[in-house]
Amino acid sequence: MNLVRDPSPAAAIRPAPPAWLDGCRAGNAAAITAMFNACCGMVERTIYRLIGATPDLEDLVQNTFVEALRSLPRYRGEASFTTWLTSIAVHVAHHHLRSAKLRRHAPLESVPDHQLPTSTPEAERQLDERRLVGRLHGLLDRMSPAQRVALVLFAVEGLPIDEVAALMGASPTTTRSRVFFGRRALRALIKEDPGLRAIVEDILDDRREGEA
Repeated sequence: MNLVRDPSPAAAIRPAPPAWLDGCRAGNAAAITAMFNACCGMVERTIYRLIGATPDLEDLVQNTFVEALRSLPRYRGEASFTTWLTSIAVHVAHHHLRSAKLRRHAPLESVPDHQLPTSTPEAERQLDERRLVGRLHGLLDRMSPAQRVALVLFAVEGLPIDEVAALMGASPTTTRSRVFFGRRALRALIKEDPGLRAIVEDILDDRREGEA
């Protein structure tokens, strides 16, 4: 997920609304389908990066669109529709993490060999990556949801503190604190799985801590 940032004065101009927006407000089924088709991939990627692999991913994506349709009367176009919808996806993911009902797929190690993809160098590489990502999310599951979401948006997605704060509905000061303590928590957890340190070096790098 990369939100386009333009420091020029033109960035203050309100973005043009999607062609299907008015139809969605009117409850037009074709317009709602067009919105879903245009934005589903972005919403799914956002929630996956915040939560990781879970059988609930599809439901969380659907919940995001249900909440978006319910909230459309309050959308005034101050931000792009994509940014507004991303904030809803972040809220849905954060709420799910706070509910302590997060489910995980069975560990790959417990899947019988005959159910795994055919062994090729590329398949083995993808399998190793999935295992690493699964282990990383296992550590993130033990962090405060607010710290986890802020840390992923800031350190993984590369968003400035102000954007992370806006997406989470928090102040920049609170968001900086969440990122700081999120890194501290992850540094402590990574000691239990030092093999992950190489893939989280950027997350643990605090040189961007004060950026806004």
